[in-house]
Amino acid sequence: MGNSLKPQLAPKRANSDPESWLPASMPLKHGTPTIKDFADIAVETPYSGDKKILVICTSKYLLEMANGKLFDTGHQASETFVPLYHFDKCGFQFDIATPDGSAVAVEEWTFPMALGYESKLREIQGKLQEKLANPMKLADVPLKLEPYAAIFLPGGHGPVIEMHKIEALGALLRSAHEQALPTISLCHGPSALRAAALGGDFPYKGYKLCVFPDKTDRFTPKLGYLPGYMKQEDWVEKQLKDLGCLVQNKEMDNRTCVDRELITGSSQLASQTLAVTAVMELAERYNFKVGKYVPVKTGGCCGCF
Repeated sequence: MGNSLKPQLAPKRANSDPESWLPASMPLKHGTPTIKDFADIAVETPYSGDKKILVICTSKYLLEMANGKLFDTGHQASETFVPLYHFDKCGFQFDIATPDGSAVAVEEWTFPMALGYESKLREIQGKLQEKLANPMKLADVPLKLEPYAAIFLPGGHGPVIEMHKIEALGALLRSAHEQALPTISLCHGPSALRAAALGGDFPYKGYKLCVFPDKTDRFTPKLGYLPGYMKQEDWVEKQLKDLGCLVQNKEMDNRTCVDRELITGSSQLASQTLAVTAVMELAERYNFKVGKYVPVKTGGCCGCF
């Protein structure tokens, strides 16, 4: 298979960046389209309140592997913009925040993988471009979260870099837990939940959730997706289990899970099912109306469809 399994040198996002790597061509081809079940949700009566969805992202995009090589990452396009697209169509507005207030890191190379629905992702990306480029600083988000209807933590390998180390994020998550504020995440995004163990009791002990499986992260270097094996401290599934979370999925599939205020999806394949599940939960909570939605295919769920 030759070069089709060799990671590709990434173009530098900044002149000062060190050498980093993108996935090989074969896993990108194999993973296209990211999801096969994208469809619009029929919004009968949109949300008309004044509460926004708080989107908490990372500005970091260089994830160091155990061999010292850097993976050029950030937030995966479908995992980020499929939910945002649907939330927007439901009538929600957004505040976007990163820990340092720098621009949101996006895996631009994953947009072409959204075959058949990339234009939908570009639509919402363009609508939110100013906020993505100039987000709030996380420390400036009010701790009581009064302006917000929910928190969304997008996926991609980017959140693994530092989100679990951000004490301000942990405080916000504990506040959201105390208020039973819907908290939505998928794939590697739930790594950010680990921050809630900083400076307080971890609120998600005993919660069921879905997350990207460690066994897949340990396998993908063989396919050239990652430029090396991830460090053990970056195995998100293990770290969440060690904190007392009950991981429901065993595969990289489109499972979603709802446990109290926490709504999670297992991988990029869950971008649509997570969005639909979250919309249904938000519609019930905030009294707007969407049409019945039947997923094309699901890997199973707990407490959703």
